[in-house]
Amino acid sequence: MDNLLVLALKSVSKKYKYINEEIEILKKIDLEVYQGDLIAVVGPSGVGKTTLLNLMGTLDQPTGGEIYFLGKKIDYSQEDALLQIRKKIGFVFQLHHLLPEFTVLENVILPGLIANLKKEECKTKAENLLKKLGIFHRKDHKPSTLSGGERQRTAIARALFLNPVVVLADEPTGNLDPVSSEEVINAFLTLNQEFNTAVVMVTHNWELAKRMKKIFLLKNGFLVKWERGTF
Repeated sequence: MDNLLVLALKSVSKKYKYINEEIEILKKIDLEVYQGDLIAVVGPSGVGKTTLLNLMGTLDQPTGGEIYFLGKKIDYSQEDALLQIRKKIGFVFQLHHLLPEFTVLENVILPGLIANLKKEECKTKAENLLKKLGIFHRKDHKPSTLSGGERQRTAIARALFLNPVVVLADEPTGNLDPVSSEEVINAFLTLNQEFNTAVVMVTHNWELAKRMKKIFLLKNGFLVKWERGTF
């Protein structure tokens, strides 16, 4: 169902203490993420984009406001419940964080093995993901032999392995050349189309952001929806 509400942020704020000063990074953020959404959050470095993703992924907790996951308010005092939520969220970072001693296939199946799934089933699923993302021919290669785009596509396959309802991507093309960046953005479009997985991507790259269905601007702590054609 396209109208399934996956994540909802309601008047979310985040403050940090620096020496004797309290700095408010995010101010009364409201955001709804539905199944199948392709969302870009755009803003320069240092405005709080990564902080916002960390809050959405339960890696940090808000100073104010509430966050709901699949209709339920997140309770940060319940660590077991947080772990269950994180199993339904895929993470893709600017650095791929692949294990260098493992092959592409081994990196992708790792979440399944940790979840005690059968190895043969994991292998079949990983191979199917690699085929969809166009890197099956590299399945037996180590990360050091891959291009930047291939590494990120491997990281995307790994993020998809446990069938997340949403993938959170933090500047996934930040370190890539234009060709590799195009490969990675096409991979996100493929996973969205094939699996109806919601994607929330933070970036400072406007050309990349315009490939998404919805665009939000993060500026001075506030999140504002950008209407196409306004500038």
